[in-house]
Amino acid sequence: MNVGFFNKELLKSVSASAGWLFGVIGALLSFVDFKEQTKKDVLIGFVLLTIVFYIVKLIWANLIRSAGFKVGDSNISVKHGDIFNSKYYDNGKFIKVFAFNEYFDTKVDDEIISHGSLNGQFIDKKVDNISKLDISIDKDGRLEHRHKLDINRDRPRGKKTRYELGSIHKFSEDVFLTALTHFDDKNRAYLSIQDYVKFLINFWDEIDEMYAGRTVVITLFGSGITRLDHDRYSATEILDTILWTFKLRRIKFKRPTKLIILLDKNTNREIDYFLLRSKFYGLQK
Repeated sequence: MNVGFFNKELLKSVSASAGWLFGVIGALLSFVDFKEQTKKDVLIGFVLLTIVFYIVKLIWANLIRSAGFKVGDSNISVKHGDIFNSKYYDNGKFIKVFAFNEYFDTKVDDEIISHGSLNGQFIDKKVDNISKLDISIDKDGRLEHRHKLDINRDRPRGKKTRYELGSIHKFSEDVFLTALTHFDDKNRAYLSIQDYVKFLINFWDEIDEMYAGRTVVITLFGSGITRLDHDRYSATEILDTILWTFKLRRIKFKRPTKLIILLDKNTNREIDYFLLRSKFYGLQK
């Protein structure tokens, strides 16, 4: 249960509604001459109604499985979904984004890239010619001139050229690859929260230049095998960071285009949508 019985946001929400109703009832009982027993019955009824309302809202808060927000002119949808589903992947009007490491490695061997990771699945399912993809990345002028950092000649396995976090390579007109994580000398993905925020800010700036009026579909960047500050952050906190940085960069996805954030079934259950709705009050659609 994501929302506990004594959740602060829930208590605050119910207290605000109950306080308003209590004020109305109090005024009514003060100005209208009711019998004492009637006043007691009304107050007892109010307390019971508040308890029932609280329980119903608690159940509802734990059953929320999606959310919609409006940030400026942009619409954001957060929900359960599979980015490989033909509804998304085969729709040319949607830009699908897959996260890679800072080297844009493409070797899926369960050491550099896991077959079970999202980019591993992307390479296994959607990349017919890996050598062609490697050449395309190497010859990407945008990466070379704007985002190339250095060449790590001491790296024993994998690619050597390192790119800025948040940089994007166009795999196709509607599929983008982005550099999300650092890799250590044991080929393990890691990321500090400071690097994660930097990634997101750079990523939104890149998307703003490249999305060309199309809906953008992403997953929950930073969850899964990525070691975001040694797993100190929950899925809700990661999603919260994505939403705040999007708001900060003032990206404008004008209707009918929007940002869609897809979550797998288990991650979707972990999200405290009630907390997110409370934090982004006023931005909900």
